[in-house]
Amino acid sequence: MKTNAFLGIAISVAAAIPALSDYVYEGKWGSRGNSPGQFENPYEVALNPNGNVYVIDTYNNRVQYFTGTGSFLGRWGTYGSGNGEFRYPEGITVAPNGNVYVADTQRHRIQYFTAAGSFLGKWGTRGSGNGELYWPAGVAPSPTATRVYVADTFNYRIQYFRWTEPAVAPSSVGRIKALFR
Repeated sequence: MKTNAFLGIAISVAAAIPALSDYVYEGKWGSRGNSPGQFENPYEVALNPNGNVYVIDTYNNRVQYFTGTGSFLGRWGTYGSGNGEFRYPEGITVAPNGNVYVADTQRHRIQYFTAAGSFLGKWGTRGSGNGELYWPAGVAPSPTATRVYVADTFNYRIQYFRWTEPAVAPSSVGRIKALFR
């Protein structure tokens, strides 16, 4: 057991992290291409609360999702700048509520969707100011999904955003605002 002197807490590391020898190969799926279940540079994976696997298929500009053993469930996205369209996305995560967040890297924005890929909203624009992004590559929600953290690569920082309940019908603008107070 290790003790963190700064925090004065004890952490049992050996029991929490299995050794590499504890893992045994079970299977795989996918091949190169652009058909369902095929990939052109699968960049990142994320799991939803039900155990489904979401994959950023970067060069196909899409998200594909599968069961935990690789059965194809669906996909969304294409090259473009509209809602639900991407330009070489790199980051993906699934919030505890099941919403899927995608770092649309070369469009300098974050888009988010339902578990089945219905567009919910987006935020971000290229820049270096507060709330602006330059090559976002990673995205992670808080446990309650009320805050989202973004790796803002070429601004050399992490930015965080919080959910704000809209006063009127939801739109993609203003749903998430930067916390820079």
